[in-house]
Amino acid sequence: MNLSQIQHFILTGAELTAENEYQSSYRDRLKNKSQAIYDRLKSVYPNAADLEAANHDLTNALSASQEVYMELGMKAGARLALQLFAEDDPRSG
Repeated sequence: MNLSQIQHFILTGAELTAENEYQSSYRDRLKNKSQAIYDRLKSVYPNAADLEAANHDLTNALSASQEVYMELGMKAGARLALQLFAEDDPRSG
């Protein structure tokens, strides 16, 4: 089992199979998956200044989401580590 398989299972509840396994780098995955929204923004905002403002708003929203979920993930990981260490502690049981 690797990190991609674990995160896929946690996010979707399904096993990561060869057909949906991640084959590309993080950079390529981010670029490929984000291109559609940036193309859509370009079609909605043909004016460069409006497009820049929309991109800025989108980036701010995504950054806030990343920060929150990263913090939650770090807390969950730390709690899991503490629980695992406590279970391995010979004094605990």
